[in-house]
Amino acid sequence: TGAPIEKGVIVVEGAKVAWVGREADLPSQFARQAVDRFRGVITPGLVNAHTHLQYTGFAALGKRQFTSFEHWADEFEVEYLAVTSPDEWTRAAAQGVKLAINSGTTSLAEIITNDAARGALAAHFAGGVEYLEVISEIDRSWADGGRDAFLQRLAAPSQSQVGISPHAPYSVDPDVITDLVRLAHDTDLRLHTHLGESGFEDALYQHGIPRVLDVFGDLRDEYVLVREGGRGMKAAVFADSIGLICPRCHIAHGVYFDRAQRDLLLAQGTQVALCPRSNAVIGLDMAPVADYLREGHEIAVGTDSLASSPSLDLMADVKELAVIARAQGYDGADLFARLIRAATVGGARAMGLAKGYGTLTRGGPADIAAFAVAVPDGEVDRALVEGAEGTCILTIAAGRVLFDARQPKAFESTAPAPGLCAVGNSNVQH
Repeated sequence: TGAPIEKGVIVVEGAKVAWVGREADLPSQFARQAVDRFRGVITPGLVNAHTHLQYTGFAALGKRQFTSFEHWADEFEVEYLAVTSPDEWTRAAAQGVKLAINSGTTSLAEIITNDAARGALAAHFAGGVEYLEVISEIDRSWADGGRDAFLQRLAAPSQSQVGISPHAPYSVDPDVITDLVRLAHDTDLRLHTHLGESGFEDALYQHGIPRVLDVFGDLRDEYVLVREGGRGMKAAVFADSIGLICPRCHIAHGVYFDRAQRDLLLAQGTQVALCPRSNAVIGLDMAPVADYLREGHEIAVGTDSLASSPSLDLMADVKELAVIARAQGYDGADLFARLIRAATVGGARAMGLAKGYGTLTRGGPADIAAFAVAVPDGEVDRALVEGAEGTCILTIAAGRVLFDARQPKAFESTAPAPGLCAVGNSNVQH
């Protein structure tokens, strides 16, 4: 929300930020508060706009290199079907949220495929949205109990904000997605989907060619798009025709969009969560990062899951976005500031989080991350983008210390933050 503050102070009262500013300007009523001093950069808690934490146990996949999305999907399906106990999803989601927290993330767009993975965010005091996923649903299965089963999932008690995630326009029949979009509007829930992740998607939407559906076996030939021979539309245009391109929805990946499709997203207020390291693992092209920036998109950033990414450290993806943008010719002086914004404000807006998330402002949520990053030249944004990966030393959510690298057993740290949670020869990036 403003320029970095050198020798900055954040005062925390309960779950809120009570004051932000220079230590020299600290109001007298806070002068007797306990002070935690360190060198580095303090930021808002990071917002990971695309995750699947239940796949944390598939980390071996994320360390491999695949030739295409379809190649990865085939290997992923083997791992997925090998899970025999719902408890594995519960444990994996818990492990994943801890890894995310310990790298500075406080809010996540978490897609829930198996309900045993629900609750991990709230159990570990993280925020965000748990998007209940609908996948492999065709008109017949939706009418024969699929819809009723999903409504039961939505009605289940939840300590986290809930959203709806039609997996992708290729894996769920069009009328089912239209029904889900209508349901989201009627119940004021957020939407999140995968789009532009495979180079074969357009062939399905335009001509009904089912290569992207091969992983679904015999079911692929029952999909409406296959039976109809497609709808003659590219990915974003087809998604718009069934209601997914709207301000209530944000999409993951957005790799295979031309200018017309990107303009459609921009006009409709649909944000993209870019996942560059995941794209690289599963053999995708690089997303048009420079184009998104030049064209004025409010982008967000996601790690995806450990099934397709080396880590859940969001700043590693931020760093990679900078590399890609410059390789694509982006030379704007705002590059680093916009990427930090993407990892904070951008993600919060994509999920429709309450005002104040992704920022450090008086009265806003005390979601805070601190990084042991040196800023020798005063370029705080650049120092964070290029150097924050792996340097998180403190994560606070709603005023509660979730991770402190300076303390033993940091995973179990859930103590309230002291009144002056972070101060010293540091920069506050708010």
